[in-house]
Amino acid sequence: MPPAEAALAADGLTKRYGAVRALEELSLRVEQGEVFGFLGPNGAGKTTTIRLLLGLLAPSGGRATVLGQPVTLGGAAWRSAVGYLPGEVAFWPQLSGERTLDFLARLSRREPADRPRLLDRLGLDAATLRRPVRTYSDGMRQKLGIVQALQCSPRLAFLDEPTKGLDPLVQQAFYEIVADARRRGTTVFVSSHVLTEVQRLCDRVAMLRAGRLVFAGDVADLRRSERRRVTASFSADVDAHAFAHFGELVASAPREIVLLVPQEELPALVARLGMLPLADLVVEAPSLEEAFLERYR
Repeated sequence: MPPAEAALAADGLTKRYGAVRALEELSLRVEQGEVFGFLGPNGAGKTTTIRLLLGLLAPSGGRATVLGQPVTLGGAAWRSAVGYLPGEVAFWPQLSGERTLDFLARLSRREPADRPRLLDRLGLDAATLRRPVRTYSDGMRQKLGIVQALQCSPRLAFLDEPTKGLDPLVQQAFYEIVADARRRGTTVFVSSHVLTEVQRLCDRVAMLRAGRLVFAGDVADLRRSERRRVTASFSADVDAHAFAHFGELVASAPREIVLLVPQEELPALVARLGMLPLADLVVEAPSLEEAFLERYR
């Protein structure tokens, strides 16, 4: 059987502004129905990538498809099946929240069937929606942005820094919204620099560094591929430097050492520790944040 059609795919996607490389030869595939995390610090090229995938920017090289259709600059029929939350949300200040949502739903030519559920979860009531958007706080505008991106049950949603300006309770509601969208079959592409958020939401993740892809794979695979933190305590003094060849010595005391150790070195290290007056041993898997920082060394 031929492989299932990807929700989106990029092949050598490149964007340059003169001598500045915003994105360099990005190749990526996101499957239908998954929540995909797109990580990188500010300026790494995340927003540029999303704009290229939406056809809002013309690439300098490479190509991309979204929902099986080639991405070209300008209008495209597949856009009606795509939701988009920009990284910097901007609405018409004189329009009410309700008129804003109605107008954007009409542009998509799809019924906003999910709007009531989204408004309820995010705490946007009827009185708030009657007010002009210019009176909204940053958090309220962000909520409105999430609703407009998902109200028409898109097949694919691009969410760029979606929890910016949201308090912790609303963030929790957003996580539930994404989980529900996934159950309904929506593919969600989440661009973020909040590592705990990506770890909680996503099946797979890609990392950008200065416009280049440095990792793409399962969140669990990323963590498994990185070094373990090993803390060993002893009942007598030991020479900490005797363990340096197993990994990076992070901290040491006469009776305790802390090492960052590649996974393949763990069996040999444990065997060596067993020959000493070992009192306690803790081996910790890296957090996503540690794995991310490891890739940016």
